[in-house]
Amino acid sequence: MIRKLLILFLILLPLPLFSSQLLVGVEAGYNYNIINTETGWSGTENTNGHGFDIAVPVEYRVNDWFSVNTGIRWIMKSSGYTKTSQDVTVDDYIKMHHAIEIPFTLRFSLPLDDFRLFAGGGAYIGVRTLDVNAGYAMQNSSNAQLANRWEDFYQHLEFEADDNLFDAGIIAELGASYEFDDYGSFYLIGRYQYGLTSLAKSSYMAAHTYFDSICVDAGFMWRLI
Repeated sequence: MIRKLLILFLILLPLPLFSSQLLVGVEAGYNYNIINTETGWSGTENTNGHGFDIAVPVEYRVNDWFSVNTGIRWIMKSSGYTKTSQDVTVDDYIKMHHAIEIPFTLRFSLPLDDFRLFAGGGAYIGVRTLDVNAGYAMQNSSNAQLANRWEDFYQHLEFEADDNLFDAGIIAELGASYEFDDYGSFYLIGRYQYGLTSLAKSSYMAAHTYFDSICVDAGFMWRLI
């Protein structure tokens, strides 16, 4: 009986340590999206875009120097699109790709009293959930008064059979945090996400569209006890 109680005690002993090193938080910030694409059409131009992201991060600190990080993130990756015909701009709008991602990174930290510097790397997988185009297009009409006039629009796009909704890539991150004893930590983080998958692999209009993202985020992590 005593042996069984000792075994149970040894099993339960690490649990408070585990809980004290498990943190959950909220995070939000800005991202700059770098697009690499071939449209398949002449007279078109794709430019880098701006977006933002919101996340619920989870961190397990193995010790003061090493942690495992994951969570769930909603991110908007956008780009500009311009189309010209005979030196006249006929389309000028923003393409917004909304996705949900799950990152997984290994992070190495340097504790400095109440501050902590950290760097890490890993990967992410995600799924594109929504595409939106918003901007201006030239209106064509048989009515002379309405012809060749700009018209603003906001359009939800239906996914096509050749659209690739799966997204994956590599993450590199660098940041700093301020520790509030056993309560939690406030942090700033810079992240570079290198996209490995194309959004439209077989589409003639948007072949091999890749996104890299530079993200700057702020967040707070609560320590679970």
